[in-house]
Amino acid sequence: MPSHALLAMIMIGGGYSSPGAADQPSRVSFTAPAGLIAHVSNGGSNPRGDANSDARLFFGASHPDTGFELWTSDGTDAGTRPVKDIRPGFRGSYPASITSFHNRVFFAADDGTHGLELWSSDGTADGTTLIKDIQRGAAASTPNAPTVAGEYLYFVADDGEHGHELWRTGGTPDSTSLVADISPGPPGSVPRHLTAAGNLVFFVANDPTAGAEIWVTDGTRSGTRRVTDINPGALDTNVLSLRALGDFVVAVAADEEHGIEPWRTDARANTRLIRDIRPGSAASQPRYLQRLNDHIYFQANDGKHGFELWRTDGTERGTQLVKDIRPGIESSLPSHLVTVNGMIFFAAMDGKHGVELWQSDGSAAGTRMTADINPGQDSSSPGQLTAIGNSLYFAAGTPAHGWEPWRVKGGTQSPAMLKDLRAGKDSSYPNQFVAFGKQLAFVGDDDQGQARLWIVDSGGQALKPSAPEMSPLHPGTSGH
Repeated sequence: MPSHALLAMIMIGGGYSSPGAADQPSRVSFTAPAGLIAHVSNGGSNPRGDANSDARLFFGASHPDTGFELWTSDGTDAGTRPVKDIRPGFRGSYPASITSFHNRVFFAADDGTHGLELWSSDGTADGTTLIKDIQRGAAASTPNAPTVAGEYLYFVADDGEHGHELWRTGGTPDSTSLVADISPGPPGSVPRHLTAAGNLVFFVANDPTAGAEIWVTDGTRSGTRRVTDINPGALDTNVLSLRALGDFVVAVAADEEHGIEPWRTDARANTRLIRDIRPGSAASQPRYLQRLNDHIYFQANDGKHGFELWRTDGTERGTQLVKDIRPGIESSLPSHLVTVNGMIFFAAMDGKHGVELWQSDGSAAGTRMTADINPGQDSSSPGQLTAIGNSLYFAAGTPAHGWEPWRVKGGTQSPAMLKDLRAGKDSSYPNQFVAFGKQLAFVGDDDQGQARLWIVDSGGQALKPSAPEMSPLHPGTSGH
């Protein structure tokens, strides 16, 4: 399954190397690349990786002179550069929660004067500006959980007066405002699990009357309201996750009668338990919710089959076990679910093999192991499963190569290792797969155990699909 073709290597930060070529001096370098996102200047994010010459990669990285700052790259040496030294000197502004919205990227950063606040950038130094000093002065509003819905970017922040509450911005200082003061005074309602559903945002928040419950907003104060009271009164409801499905959301929540089970609610507060999968107060504990077409797939335990693959359309009758992959009470533990090209891919174990890559079309017959990457009962432990276009990218391990980047190319359903980045048994630990234009970027360790930013150019016609050109961009320090 691994591809043994020789790949040309371009190291922008540490020189250039290819078969027979001498090393050349590097021109730029950074360490610890993190928070990779793709951005298309004429239309925001590019999550499916569609070809676009305006696509760029944005990320945070550290340099001895500037500290941890915002960087950008088009996948070439000349096109990789720091955007701006927001906090001049070596301390760094530590950009976080980088998100593509409209024609800019938005992120939290600390310039040393205003604290951790909301910034935006068009990829130039002059075009990188503070949006608003939400908590004025050196104190931090700590904007987090950015979520795009409709024409607004929603996030959670603390202005020093209302505590942690829901905010939104249209991209300008004047359009940046508090949505609603759900729980007056500090610490605020502490919104979490922000989930976009069309122009609406569902989220979990605390209020003095009903405790922790699910809320919805259209971005206006009057349009922000609580839609559940699963545990009546001020008793908190433990909501573990939300996932949009049509005009409603599927929630994993707990009440005293049923334990942790799947619920549903909508903007009109039509709330009900979908199904008590494990009857009584024992919990089925749904996890890894992922949408495919008109169903949400997830891991759950009905008390008879162990933790197996389930799906729901939001109705009791339409909530069913997909397949008992590991027959009996033992669990296959399907995890890291991702939708790719009309299929659900996930990691699971059937008792005959270790933890390997599986796939499902939603039927028992169409649920099968994709490949036994590490043959026998040993595991390849697939992780970092990421859908890019019609292909699946992930990390998997074998005794010969360690944990390296793999791909299931659309239409083939046959995994192939992209490259043994850290040659031999050592692992490169690839992570943060993201597409921009015709290129793929991810972070992984090199032969020295240093984390690098890697580029895979899969768009060149001269490149073989099973062995695309790979370019490690800049040297870094391993976080492992």
